[in-house]
Amino acid sequence: MIKVIHVITDMKIGGAGRWLLNLLKYCDKRKFDIKVIIPKDSMLKKEINDLNIETIEIQGVGDKSLDWSSVNAFCRLFSIEKPHIVHTHASLSARIAARLKGIKHIIHTKHCLDSPKTGMKKAIAAGINNKLSSKIIAVSEAVKKNLLEAGISQSKIRVIYGGVEEINTLSKEKINQIRSSYGVGEKDLVYGIVARLTDIKGHKYLLQAVEKVVSKRDDIKFVIAGTGPLEESLKKIAAEKGLNEVVIFTGFIKDIDQIYNIMDVNMITSTSEALCLALIEGMSLGKPMIGTNVGGVPELVIQNQTGLLIAPEHPQALAEAIIELADNAELRNAMGIKAKEMMLEKFSASVMAAEIQKLYQEIVK
Repeated sequence: MIKVIHVITDMKIGGAGRWLLNLLKYCDKRKFDIKVIIPKDSMLKKEINDLNIETIEIQGVGDKSLDWSSVNAFCRLFSIEKPHIVHTHASLSARIAARLKGIKHIIHTKHCLDSPKTGMKKAIAAGINNKLSSKIIAVSEAVKKNLLEAGISQSKIRVIYGGVEEINTLSKEKINQIRSSYGVGEKDLVYGIVARLTDIKGHKYLLQAVEKVVSKRDDIKFVIAGTGPLEESLKKIAAEKGLNEVVIFTGFIKDIDQIYNIMDVNMITSTSEALCLALIEGMSLGKPMIGTNVGGVPELVIQNQTGLLIAPEHPQALAEAIIELADNAELRNAMGIKAKEMMLEKFSASVMAAEIQKLYQEIVK
């Protein structure tokens, strides 16, 4: 049996946490002995324990990649546990400790895109990452390109797409109840975005686009699901633009499946995106997409096949895409069918887990 220790320092459940949870659900426990090191009081603890996987808590590492004071703690744990593989998610401290303790196989998953470094900074960062990682998993081709530009050796990189579980399909009656609870009319179209309310997600451009759309269509509602530091300012912008009747802020939703179920179109308006699990979740229900042409989004939104790609920070292009899909139910349906086919083939949690377990077995041989 191969012993694997994952290290994740997230206090809340973000993209990396969801990626890890999807992996853990599908790992073969007959072949892999898995434990997860997390920060004390992380929201991930209950979710991981509910999968019957042991967690080990470390004080003071929450939301930190490099924390020198925690290196000794990681070293002690690795000495006790003696894993075959340490698999990190942003934790540079854990990779340093694993190398110090002579752990041969160190895998790191890169969940995000980094701003390019130049000169000496680039050389130092590349040297550290090449030295501390046996393999680096890129969650998209865009992340692989980003890693290569950062000076990471191509032989160390393996692209394994982030995958999700299929979203549960709700009954028509339940969907109508949810729509009604949000004030969505029987004939209204619902365009949704599931994303943390931060600047990088580009919600302000969506609101600017909505302002253009409402002058031409009165049958579209826009559901913004999620919370974040920009929540109040975005609500204020929507109110100032007179959009309170058409833009719905849901706040935090534990059961996000219901939002995907009421969508007619799934959107992402980010200015940077490594892949976008929220789009993939919508794909599992056959939802057509509108996405910005950044990072890994074009690997999901195939122009005129699974959705429409638009330039980032371009409200006019977004408004035009919204109206184009609103005008063409047949196109929406065809895109949704293609999106679901692609998700099942390339972006399911089971496919992702199989590829990662294959990598584990390859490197331990």
